[in-house]
Amino acid sequence: MPLGRTTHRRFGSISLSLSTLLLAVFPLIRPFFPLDPRIPAETLAAASPAITSRAWVVSHLLCTLAFVLLLYGTLTLYLVLASSAVEPRAFRALVLSLAGIALILPMLGVETYMLPILGKLYLAGQAGIAPAIDLIYRGPAVGVFLLGLLLLAIGVIMFAVAIWHSAVLPRWAGVLFAMGLALWFPPFPRVIRIIDGFAIGLGGLWLAWTLRHKT
Repeated sequence: MPLGRTTHRRFGSISLSLSTLLLAVFPLIRPFFPLDPRIPAETLAAASPAITSRAWVVSHLLCTLAFVLLLYGTLTLYLVLASSAVEPRAFRALVLSLAGIALILPMLGVETYMLPILGKLYLAGQAGIAPAIDLIYRGPAVGVFLLGLLLLAIGVIMFAVAIWHSAVLPRWAGVLFAMGLALWFPPFPRVIRIIDGFAIGLGGLWLAWTLRHKT
C-alpha cells in the first residue's frame, strides 16, 4: 500500500477511535436534568446548577471534538470502501453523514457556550431571562439540529449497509456503529444514552482497529 494511503488510514483510524470513545464517555460525565421548554422558568431553575458546572462545559467540549473528529473518521471509511463495488452507496453515506455532522455542531455550540451564560445570569437573580430557554429549544435552531440528526442517522445506516455488502470491514462493527449514532438523541433518558454510547464506542473502536491493522 502506498505510504500516503497508509498514513491517511492511520490518522483516520485514530480519529474514528477517539471520536467514538469520546461519544461513549459523554453521557457518563454530562449532567442530566428535566428539560421542558414549555415551562422555561422551572426548567432554567432546575438546569442552572447543572449547566454552570465544569462537568457540563467539559462534556460538551469533548462531544464537539468527537463530532469534529468524526468528520475525518467517516471520510476514512469512505476511502476504504471506495475501491469496492459499494462505492456509490458509500459516497452517498459520506455526503449525508458530513451534512448531518455540520448541522449538529451549531446546537452543540449553543449548549456549550450560551446555556452556561444563561444559567449564571439566572443564579445571579436575572429571572427574566428564562423565556430564552423556550426561544432556544422551540426555535429554528432545534429544527436544524433535528435535521442534522436525521441526515447523520441515514448516512451511518447507509455506511452499515455498504460495510455489510463489501466484506472489507467487520459487518457487525458497522451495525453497532450505525445503530449507536442513529439513536444518538439528547432527550433520551441517561441509561439509554449510556447504552447507546457503549454501542458507538464498541462499534467505532472495532472499525478503527480494523482500519489500523488492515493491509
